[in-house]
Amino acid sequence: MAGGRATLNNPAAVAARHDLIMQWLDADGRVDVVGAAIRLGVAQETVRRDLRILEKSGRLHRVHGGALPVDEHPPYRDLAPSLATDGSHLAFARLVWSQLPRRGTLLFGAGTLTLALAKVINADPPTGSGLTVVTNSLDVAIALAPVRWVSVYNIGGTVSPVTRAQEGDWALQELDRLRVDVSLVCPAGITIESGLGQSTPAAAAVSAVEVSCAQSVIAVAEADVVGRAAFVQFATLKDIDRLMVSGQPDPAALEPFRDRGLDLTVVEDDATH
Repeated sequence: MAGGRATLNNPAAVAARHDLIMQWLDADGRVDVVGAAIRLGVAQETVRRDLRILEKSGRLHRVHGGALPVDEHPPYRDLAPSLATDGSHLAFARLVWSQLPRRGTLLFGAGTLTLALAKVINADPPTGSGLTVVTNSLDVAIALAPVRWVSVYNIGGTVSPVTRAQEGDWALQELDRLRVDVSLVCPAGITIESGLGQSTPAAAAVSAVEVSCAQSVIAVAEADVVGRAAFVQFATLKDIDRLMVSGQPDPAALEPFRDRGLDLTVVEDDATH
């Protein structure tokens, strides 16, 4: 297993995958995670990691389920996320939902994991009224809007063309008025030394307020962001009450968090095999 991972992640193999992904993107105008994983013979999480790297280098735009060329943004008709899924993050989202209150106020940051959680709530809604969800994610709001017993509030603000998260002064002003029971934030990186961070100042500013307005804060993170510092810090480890990780992070990256006594949960993705 260790040898296989080393081969999969060596620079030559990564570069070869990236070249193929960009060739398919140029030819087809879109790359889908499931299809690319099958063609490359790797796990879907490997493709997602490749797409994140390619996006950070400015070579493509990630969208739900795949990626588009940098000069194309998702058309408005595709804003509503499909409730069909490739199976990733569902075990994680089900566990998170099983441990959240069915009454009170929840705040969902923008990210793949909170969108998976919204889809799980849509499929397994609460049986009575009393739950309010606030979010700065258009996709999360649309996924939750049909749920009968959930009141959904979208905070507004400037919409990122890449993540479809709402950011900027408008979003910050609305968030600053809130006091919620539980906030779920989605860091782009989390380390012992640097705490939680985002890849842009605008995203970090929103996440900072999402932390400060909550009585309890849960950081939900994909495996590959654990142990990696992001560009702009928005919180320290002392600011969060729990870290929940989806996937299979490097054990060495997890060890410092365990040593700190942080409330830590790791859930292997449905689609990692």
